[in-house]
Amino acid sequence: MTENEMDFEMDSNGDGLEEMPAMSRGPIKKSMATSRGMKKRKMQTAGKSSKFAPSRREARKSARQFFRKLDKTKEWVENNYYKVPAGSQNADLITVNAFWNDYAQSDPRKPFLSKNFPYTSENFAEMMLALSVLDLPFRPEKHEPTTRGITFTIKAGSPMIVFHKEIRPAAPAEEKIPILVSQHFFRPDDRYRYVDNERFDKYVKDEFLVHTAYGCQLVLSNPSSSRQKLRILLQIPRGAMQLNKGFHTKGIPMTLEPYATQTFEYHFYFSETGTFAHYPVQVARNGQFIASASSSELNVVAELTRTDTESWEHISQNGDEQEVLGFLRDHNLNRVDLDKIAFRMKDKEFFKTVLSLLGERHAYHHTLWSYSIWHNEQKRISEYLRHSEYANRCGLYIDSPLLSIDPVERKTYQHKEYKPLVNARAHQMGMGRKILNDRFYDQYHRFMQYLSYRPSLTDEDLMATAYYLLLLDRVSEAIRFFRDVNAENIQTRMQYDYLQAYLDFYTEKPGQARAIAAKYLDHPVPRWRNLFRYVADQSDELEGKMPQVADKEDRDQIQTKLAATETSFDFTVESRRVTINYQNLNSCQVNYYPMDIELLFSRNPFVRQQTEHFAFIRPNKTEKVDLPGGETSFMFELPETFRNSNLMVEIKAGGIKKSQIYYANSLAIQVIENYGHLKVAHQDTHKPLAKVYVKVYARMNRGDVLFYKDGYTDLRGRFDYVSLNTNELDNVEKFAMMILSEDYGAIIRETSPPKR
Repeated sequence: MTENEMDFEMDSNGDGLEEMPAMSRGPIKKSMATSRGMKKRKMQTAGKSSKFAPSRREARKSARQFFRKLDKTKEWVENNYYKVPAGSQNADLITVNAFWNDYAQSDPRKPFLSKNFPYTSENFAEMMLALSVLDLPFRPEKHEPTTRGITFTIKAGSPMIVFHKEIRPAAPAEEKIPILVSQHFFRPDDRYRYVDNERFDKYVKDEFLVHTAYGCQLVLSNPSSSRQKLRILLQIPRGAMQLNKGFHTKGIPMTLEPYATQTFEYHFYFSETGTFAHYPVQVARNGQFIASASSSELNVVAELTRTDTESWEHISQNGDEQEVLGFLRDHNLNRVDLDKIAFRMKDKEFFKTVLSLLGERHAYHHTLWSYSIWHNEQKRISEYLRHSEYANRCGLYIDSPLLSIDPVERKTYQHKEYKPLVNARAHQMGMGRKILNDRFYDQYHRFMQYLSYRPSLTDEDLMATAYYLLLLDRVSEAIRFFRDVNAENIQTRMQYDYLQAYLDFYTEKPGQARAIAAKYLDHPVPRWRNLFRYVADQSDELEGKMPQVADKEDRDQIQTKLAATETSFDFTVESRRVTINYQNLNSCQVNYYPMDIELLFSRNPFVRQQTEHFAFIRPNKTEKVDLPGGETSFMFELPETFRNSNLMVEIKAGGIKKSQIYYANSLAIQVIENYGHLKVAHQDTHKPLAKVYVKVYARMNRGDVLFYKDGYTDLRGRFDYVSLNTNELDNVEKFAMMILSEDYGAIIRETSPPKR
């Protein structure tokens, strides 16, 4: 066996070393060490190469971004609750249940845990609130579970909630419950009882009270796997009168699906006392009787001999004041019909005691509070009016001794912000300003309506007004309103400071803006920290520093920095000089192309738009121009040989190419477009020039370019470049004219046909 073979066997079988002869162990170990060393070096080499080779994702990040289109305008509001509109932030958002009842009754000195926390899963806000009050650790300590035989024990290392199931013996029910048909009587105004927050039916069995409404509940169940087509016969008790559009006797056809259950109810009352038979529900299929409930006789009395003295129906009507107050104090008010004690509210002291108790339990009842007007209790009248429909007819705002309306509190108005919002026009058009964004339009007019109800504007109102005026680019008005804000009365001081810093740029006080921003550069909320850092960065940029990105998600900041670091330039050629405005450039290449303007014009009359054709021609002269660092503008002279020539100047730098046509002439051209006339004069003396040659081409509506006419200016320096005895003018889209003087040079002009 060779050494390589032994290496292979070692790699393929980890136990091979123990099976090899002793004489072979040395070379094998050496070979293994060598092999492992080579592998290790390869791994290290691979690690180094991967360290310096950027991934595709990193390459994409390092690549320069293109222009990003501005996002659509979004409407921003203060949520208070995560993604819950203000209109939905009411008592129904987080409802009362067993969990919150446990929390209300918990001892604040002990950790709060509740087995009812699964009931707090109606929405995200409720779940977060439940988690915030549960004293469960974010990171639990290690628990110690042990098992001994059939016993499982767990020692908690930190607070915990344990769910478990067990099987216990159950006692048989004392009353046999019908399976297929059941029929029970109930009293609609006292139908249920509650035990441990569980609801149970409260059936009437022994006595029925005369002149009192009762109901009969019928439940049919189909425990089989077959559909049952049935007909049921219902009848109210003898001596009873129907209620709720009821009946005396009624047959109902029905289909009962497999394993399904259906419920029927009807109502009645007795007009006299006595004992009355009740014919029970009868169930038939295909004309044959198959089931029924038990027949019964109902005992109707003028006064019940057995009364539930603990029920609200009894206490509210017959109990004394202390019993009523005790019931209200100890029971769930959501299940109590408070209308039943309205007749007691004429007693002023009892009225005050009840409303005080209800107020402590955060319960409001419109009927009970209405007695505040009877007793002339101003505080309760104010509460009553705030909950009444009358308040909705008093506008968005009112402040009076009896009624105060805050639109924010009533959720009829909410401050909204809009970002990004860009107005296409900086100045007013026509008689009035127009808000094109429909959502902002509605919000602005809603805000103006709210302000119209106020006798004077608060400091918060002035700040909001300044903000909305800034959105409309009405900066001077925004500054005027903001100056009236008293910062000492503003609770949201940080927002005030930001608006102040923002306006400081309009009033040319960047130093003051920087000083304000410095206080919030380490603010814990990223959004506000980034806003103030951007203020500081803009102040630095005004001092010549490079723009920075405070918020990596902000499109404007990213685009601003990219624009500041992008190479760009523009230039003009006038009076034999080239002026170039640039950024992030050290040098540029300048190409000069002398032009035979007449020949060039004849070949391509619209030469001003076709300078790219020069890309295929070698320039007559090329020179490199160094641009001074730290500057943004540089001017240099045209070469001596080209100063009196018609010239196309091309500049290349930073991957950008731009060109300008320079006409060496002393002509002053005046084109009267609406009448198709051209006037030529000397540039310095303004004397009309006669015998100046004018050649006109036309680009037609079809896109083709045709010779139109030519001629010379008259003694007045005028030339009619439009008039012909044909209808060609009807098809002209654009004119191109070459004006050529032997003594004063040449120039090309483009113009539109006269309006007709």
